[in-house]
Amino acid sequence: MCKVDKPLKKLLITGGSGFLGYHVALLATSRWQVYVMYYRNTPLVTGTIPVHCDITRYIDLGNTLEEVQPDAVLHTAALADANYCQLHPDESFEVNVEATRNLAGICSDLNIPFAFTSTDLVFDGKRGNYTEEDTPNPLMWYGAHKVQAEEDAMRIYPRTVIFRLPMMFGLREASGKNFMWQIINRLKEGKPQRLFTDEYRSVSGALSISRGILQLLENTSGIFHVAGAGKLSRYEFGLMVADVFRLEKSYLEPCRQADVPMPAPRPADVSLDIRKARSAGYEPVPVNEELTAIAKSENLQNLIAKFAP
Repeated sequence: MCKVDKPLKKLLITGGSGFLGYHVALLATSRWQVYVMYYRNTPLVTGTIPVHCDITRYIDLGNTLEEVQPDAVLHTAALADANYCQLHPDESFEVNVEATRNLAGICSDLNIPFAFTSTDLVFDGKRGNYTEEDTPNPLMWYGAHKVQAEEDAMRIYPRTVIFRLPMMFGLREASGKNFMWQIINRLKEGKPQRLFTDEYRSVSGALSISRGILQLLENTSGIFHVAGAGKLSRYEFGLMVADVFRLEKSYLEPCRQADVPMPAPRPADVSLDIRKARSAGYEPVPVNEELTAIAKSENLQNLIAKFAP
């Protein structure tokens, strides 16, 4: 008798053309039939199915999910530029809060797993090493809207899982505008790069984060901090990048947050305690190890094999 392979379950990723969405889709294709929702830029991950949709339009969202019939939804789409959100709070609310509410409600109606990605910037940064039980106190509109989205999603659909994430680095294919590649590009051009010495985050690679998300996506609910095991200032991270990619470190200029006025207030230390995620099976890859893997990898398949869940 011929063996019939069981069809893969369907995972719908919003923000599929974004930085995190790219990395998650890259690792998910071995175990899921991956649908990537996009609005402006077509997703680039081979083997995924692109789905055009404006997440701010409730009817479009409902029609898309009805058409795809996903087994789970991962909501990574966001307006994530804190300074832009500070200057455009209404637009931030529409994308970061209302779209999340709507997706939570639709997934509740379908009774399927729903997860969305929040941020370490929900905290005020006064002490760092925040646990999931600590009370958020954001300093900026972006963080405030993510807090509201968390609360509304859990109220609408208690099965929601929320992943609070740190500053991430990753593949150039996902976005050459990522913070890491901005550093690399400026160092290669021999241009100075000013980096904060007084802003700390639990920096992690997007591949490691994506693996953790896929591990925790289906069988959990509630809030999880998925991040690196320690904390780094932006300046310390820049030094690591320069070392791994063998670039001239003298162009890195240490500075303080107060030296660079920005629209959105910046917290000092939003490092995350990841013990809860670890107890559920997540284990972060050390920053230096993931940087090295990216620098030395000859092709994407090597990285997929290394980081696949």
